[in-house]
Formats: sequence, structure tokens, C-alpha cells
Amino acid sequence: MDFQFNRKFSLMAALTVIWMAVIFFFSAQNGNESSGTSERILLFLCGLWNYAPSPDTKELLTLLIRKGAHMTEFGILALLFLGTLRSGTGKNTWHYPASFAASSLYAVTDELHQLFVSDRAGRATDWLIDSAGAVIFLCIGWLILRTIDNKKSYSKG
Repeated sequence: MDFQFNRKFSLMAALTVIWMAVIFFFSAQNGNESSGTSERILLFLCGLWNYAPSPDTKELLTLLIRKGAHMTEFGILALLFLGTLRSGTGKNTWHYPASFAASSLYAVTDELHQLFVSDRAGRATDWLIDSAGAVIFLCIGWLILRTIDNKKSYSKG
């Protein structure tokens, strides 16, 4: 494995660290701030479809938005880790499990961080949701990269 410290690697590593800081920022929001963000997103989406949910449905949809945000945050992080590894060492199959492991480990630290934030709780279920987001996004990334590689091979042949 030859490691190349190049401009692309530096950019990908910087984007990964910035995204980790974004996740940290959202986790540092207290419970009321975090709930307010989710409710604003729900109100925006409901406004798009001119939909007024019942209180029970509103609660469920807010929960789905919060958990979907968890999955998306850590899915993006996993893809950034993947891009950083690929830009520094080329194409390797070990990049996928390494990207998952790094994302999942950061999810653990994120949940631990939330133990110290007012009205927040670190939960194993949230870690599992974060990790599931990483797996889903890495699978989608793999499919996209495989399709691109196959098209390149086909056009050369």
C-alpha cells in the first residue's frame, strides 16, 4: 500500500474533519434546540405538501426526521472517510470496512458527548442508527463507484 499525500487527500481529509465538527456542533445543542431544529424541518416539509399532521403524527414524523438526520450525518461521514482513504491509497477493498469502523467509532464518541449535554442522552440505539446510516451510504457508494468503473471498462473495451 503506497500512501500519497496529495492535494486531493488533503482536501478530503479537511472535509472529513469539517463534517466531524458539524456533527459535534449538532450534538452540542441542548434537547430544546435539537427538537426545535427537527420541528422546523417538519413544518417546512408539511408546508410543501400543505399537510397538517395530528399531534401524534407530528411526534412520529419528528422522530423519523431526527433518526433520519442521524443516519444521514454518519452516512456522509462514512463516504468522506472512504474518499479520504481512496485519495491517499488508491482503490482498495479494505477502505469500506475501515470507513465503516471509523464512522461507527465516531458515533460512539458522539453518543458519549451527548451524555454531557443538557436534555440529551447517549443511547446505544442511536449508535446503531448512526452505524446503519454508514453501512447504507457505503453500500450506495459502492454501487455507484462499481457502476462508474464498469462503464469505464466497457468504453475502453
